[in-house]
Amino acid sequence: MKNFVAVGWILGFYLLAAHPSDAADSAAKTTKLVKLRVSQSTLNTRAAILWIAQAQGFFAKYGLDAETVFLPSSNIQTAALATGEVQIGTIGGATVLSGNAGGQSFRIVASPSNQLPYDLVARPEIKDPRDMRGKRIGVTSVGGTTWMAASLALQHFGLDAGRDNVKINAIGNQGILLQAIEGGSIDLAVVDPFLSRRLKQKGYNIMLELHRANIPFITTSVVTTAAYLRDHEDEVEKFLRAFIEAQAFTSKPDNKPAVLRTITAKMKIADPATAEEGYQDLLTGNEKKPYPSVDALRNVQKLMASMNPKVAGLKPEEIAEPRIIRRLDESGFIDNLYETKRR
Repeated sequence: MKNFVAVGWILGFYLLAAHPSDAADSAAKTTKLVKLRVSQSTLNTRAAILWIAQAQGFFAKYGLDAETVFLPSSNIQTAALATGEVQIGTIGGATVLSGNAGGQSFRIVASPSNQLPYDLVARPEIKDPRDMRGKRIGVTSVGGTTWMAASLALQHFGLDAGRDNVKINAIGNQGILLQAIEGGSIDLAVVDPFLSRRLKQKGYNIMLELHRANIPFITTSVVTTAAYLRDHEDEVEKFLRAFIEAQAFTSKPDNKPAVLRTITAKMKIADPATAEEGYQDLLTGNEKKPYPSVDALRNVQKLMASMNPKVAGLKPEEIAEPRIIRRLDESGFIDNLYETKRR
């Protein structure tokens, strides 16, 4: 497993947040910060909370020297968590369940997104759900969140992958999915709205916006191992404080210019209109109090059970660990971040 992770890093791993803000530099000079590696496998606006926390010095504020790293898939993230290469990951609920079914002990300590934000996008010649028969849908990984989204989209249209000869193919991260559908190696793709808008401008068809289905579903969760949570709960809480403060910072209109600067820099966006769309996506769907939802995890479990019988035997209430979020909520920490100061 160690070698597998190393190969993944060589192929697809690079630093996203190597330049902390001045606030972070100042804090580092006066306080010994605890080193922490945080992984992500998507380059989209949902990842911006991590970038904002870094850029605004929130990690350093709470005593962390957090290094945000990119790994090319959620499965590689769980492998890195299992070997201790990273301590916290931002991963979909489906991948967490798969890992636990495979013998790992992952714990979801927060769930900042409890809905499916993806769009199902088709090549220009596919205009009707009936045209999807016999076609290939690209997803990030088999059993992962985008795979779930593809399965739900087929159900929505009354299609069955086996009966209608629809192939769901694991292609890679969102950038690779974009290349694959434009290159014609797949016919449809489950992508973030940020990318689906780009494809629509090129004549591709948005077949379904999954968030409109309003299905409880853990799309993005903050994950660590049971062992790390047991031995380093203080560090996990510090991370969540920084993460939640970054969410609150992002939600305030006065901070929009700073958020846009971070988004445009990290995602290399030159078009102001595109940056604005990304900013609006960021404001949609984030949970102010990101309790890990047992009900949402159960919905994921039901979808996975037919593919992986071991998932059916898991207890979601043991995987979702809300105690840190509850502590921060009951202490007033979260509400205080969102209070508007009176002038």
